Amino acid sequence: MNRMMVQVLCGLIFTTIRAPAFPQSKDQLHVNLQNILDAATTDFREYRANKTAGPDVSIEGTKVPCQMTTWANNVPMYICYAQVPLANGKDWYARTIEALQGFNPTWHFQIKTPGEDHYVDAGPLDCEIPPTEGPYAGQCPLHLQVAKQADGTAKLYLWVNSLSSPYLLKHASAPPPKTVPPAVVGGCDDFCQGLKKAFEARTSAFEDIRTGKSSDGTSAITVKLAGAKECSVNAATGSPSHDVGTQYVCYWRDGSGSAAVARFRDLVSRFQVLAPSDWSTRQGEELDEYTGTNMTAWYAVEPGAKHDVRIYVSGESVGLHITAWN
Repeated sequence: MNRMMVQVLCGLIFTTIRAPAFPQSKDQLHVNLQNILDAATTDFREYRANKTAGPDVSIEGTKVPCQMTTWANNVPMYICYAQVPLANGKDWYARTIEALQGFNPTWHFQIKTPGEDHYVDAGPLDCEIPPTEGPYAGQCPLHLQVAKQADGTAKLYLWVNSLSSPYLLKHASAPPPKTVPPAVVGGCDDFCQGLKKAFEARTSAFEDIRTGKSSDGTSAITVKLAGAKECSVNAATGSPSHDVGTQYVCYWRDGSGSAAVARFRDLVSRFQVLAPSDWSTRQGEELDEYTGTNMTAWYAVEPGAKHDVRIYVSGESVGLHITAWN
């Protein structure tokens, strides 16, 4: 074989060998979702220690912010929420579920799709859907939800529970129920449904849930939250930016301070899901204006302060105020 033929054959062989294919770079949604799932394995210690916000799960044209919170049983949870046009919500759901299903092939995804809604609970095979009061060992750590609204928008939810929290204990077996258990619609039990009705009624100054008015101006209502000593609608005063308003009020009296704190945290975690993403939230210590005792209060305030939510705990007492200001 002469030298010229060797050069030609070598050139042909070289051109038929394709360069190794490099994996395509993952988009920011993939990166952030992987970061969140990794943080869940270490009890979100990095996020909880950081004063800055953790990663969001936004995509192009659809902003979905996230924040740390805690369930009533002290298990940390990373929750993301937004309300967006329905088409954006569908696109976000499709990309998010595709990314999540590619991370851990051993995870099982329980998907329900009534109409245009999507409800997903995911985790190890045979994991149970967690109850609204907080997750336990053996229950699915991830929930994804897209729910169409009457105005043509969609509410988007993604939350991931800690995978290594010391509070993530085995749920004690409950005795067999004597009655039919409360209905759960899309992961929302009777208590959750009641909160939603009361919260949504703020737009009509609670006229939608009133049944009558007594001589002192307090109204009887159709929505009473489970366990509450009293729930009513009455006048509200004392806002720095408004003179008067109308409020939906519920009070609970628990058997111990720890039980009251657990109820307070549960209410806060529920409203962190219910309140729109553009509402501002804060929590702090303050004095009860009537008794002068210390209490912990959590606020969620709509931009413009037309509506707000206040939840507080003092000793063994817990209160909820949803207010529509004039």
